[in-house]
Amino acid sequence: MQKDVVEKSLGYVFTDITWLEQALTHPSVDQKRSTNLNYERLEYLGDAVLELAVSRELFSRYPKADEGLLTKMRAALVSRQHLAGLCRELGWGEQLAMSPQLEKTGGRTTLSILANTFESVVGAVMMDSNYNAARKVSLMLLGPSLEKAEAMVAVNSKGELLETLQAVNGQGPDYTVSLVDPEKVAGPFRAVVSWGGMELGSAEGTSKHKAQMAAAAVALKQRLWEKA
Repeated sequence: MQKDVVEKSLGYVFTDITWLEQALTHPSVDQKRSTNLNYERLEYLGDAVLELAVSRELFSRYPKADEGLLTKMRAALVSRQHLAGLCRELGWGEQLAMSPQLEKTGGRTTLSILANTFESVVGAVMMDSNYNAARKVSLMLLGPSLEKAEAMVAVNSKGELLETLQAVNGQGPDYTVSLVDPEKVAGPFRAVVSWGGMELGSAEGTSKHKAQMAAAAVALKQRLWEKA
């Protein structure tokens, strides 16, 4: 582990480096698991810190947003997909200690592992210092994303649906888009999202892209795959 690499990207220097070492240790290294010398407990803590820090920041930045929009923006910002992407950009996956077998099978690029690593590092800052320090680090890392949180909501719905369904059986959703009025050349459009032959939801939008995003949001709300 190159602690300087991580500390530089965090803008934070650890007083007790063992917290960072634990945050960058995958459970595959801690064979006994009874010692808890891996990132799982810090991941739990970091997840809570991110939820609170992002909630408070969005509340202040978007005074006109209702509860529903605030919730969707927060979900987009702290989603596994988004956190994994940030972790990948920061290069933290390369600093993660893991078993040789996991590394050979692509562990350093696995979405869940990268997202867990991001959360665990935030948790490590919390334990090394306090909530305010962890909050400051979190908002710094999420800064560019906070600026475009509203735009991320639509993108997140489609990405979240893909991630959710692939976790069930590895198969992603299919989208069918058509004009609401066949006699018109341009929109509005109607999108239908299905999965394994099951229709999960449909919605309209002024563009094909927006219709797909809206359909994905409907599918996530209904979660019909869980009732089949």
